[in-house]
This record gives sequence, C-alpha cells and structure tokens, in this order.
Amino acid sequence: MNWLVEKDIPIQLDSDKHRHWSDLDILAVQDEVHLISCKDALPDNKDVDRVIKNLKKSEKIIIELYPFLKTKKIKLIYVYDVTGKIALENLRQQNIETIHINEITIKYIKELDNQISNFNHGRKDIPKGKRYYLIGTYEGIDKMMIYLLNNNLLNEDLINERLTKNGNTQLSELKKTVKLTSKITKR
Repeated sequence: MNWLVEKDIPIQLDSDKHRHWSDLDILAVQDEVHLISCKDALPDNKDVDRVIKNLKKSEKIIIELYPFLKTKKIKLIYVYDVTGKIALENLRQQNIETIHINEITIKYIKELDNQISNFNHGRKDIPKGKRYYLIGTYEGIDKMMIYLLNNNLLNEDLINERLTKNGNTQLSELKKTVKLTSKITKR
C-alpha cells in the first residue's frame, strides 16, 4: 500500500510576542500518520525544544485541518544527521521517534534494490558486472541511486553490513557471468 505524502506544509505558530510561520517537513498518511521534522544539525537544546514544540503544534493543526486523521495512530518523527545525545533523549522522552539519516538512506537503497530486482526477475540478459538490465520509468534521485547500485559505485559492504545489523536481507548481487544464447552461422 502506498503512502500519501505532502512536503513543506506551512504551520502558523503562536509565540508570546507575535505569530510566525514554520513548516512541517513531511506529512505521510497510510494506516498511520507520520509527522516528520528533518534537521541536518541541532547545535543546542534550545533548538531541540523548538523542534518538539513545532511537532506537537503541527499535530494539533493537522488534526484540526483533517479531522478524519484523528482515528489513525500519529507518530512524530525527527530525522537528523548531527544531534547531541541529550537532545535526542529529550526528543524520545516526548515520544518523538528519532531516526538517523543513514538508517533511512540504507532502507531506501534496499527498497529500490528490491523493486528493480523484482522487475528484472528471471531475466537472462543482465550484463556481467551489473545487477539489473531494465530500470523502468524511475526519475531523479531514484534513477541516480539505481545507476550507482547497478555500476557498483556505492560501498556495498557497508550497506550490507547495516542491512544485516537491522535484520534485513542484503542487496542483490552483481551478475557474475553472461550466458550467450545467440548462434553463429557460417556463410
């Protein structure tokens, strides 16, 4: 089942002195509702308090705008690259799930690999040193990541190590040999 995803949703926040705008980075709806805030770095706890406040306020606003969502489980999620341990613990104490960007990237790469491997299942014409023959109608970052995977330009050992650590299967393997099926005819 696919997710309904909306990005950069403006959220009006009230402060003691004035009103200002922020945004919810990602709203994703399926069986659950995910409200996601993404930051590459949070230098101090004051900033993390603002993230907590914005996510909690976003939850209220989204429910006001879309009352039918209140029957679904709502998850507040913080995606980060660099954030201190104390700040992360503060987020978790507020029931906000924290996910490092590396974890999401590894899952994304594995999901792409699964989709393309299934798309190419049973093909005998995959060239040596490649994973896939057809890559479908993917665009943008998906197509670039598939190209990197197919041409062995990513650190496959590191990706597989992290996939295994998180209980996932490893990436599909590069094709080692090509079976030639064409016949040579003499004249």
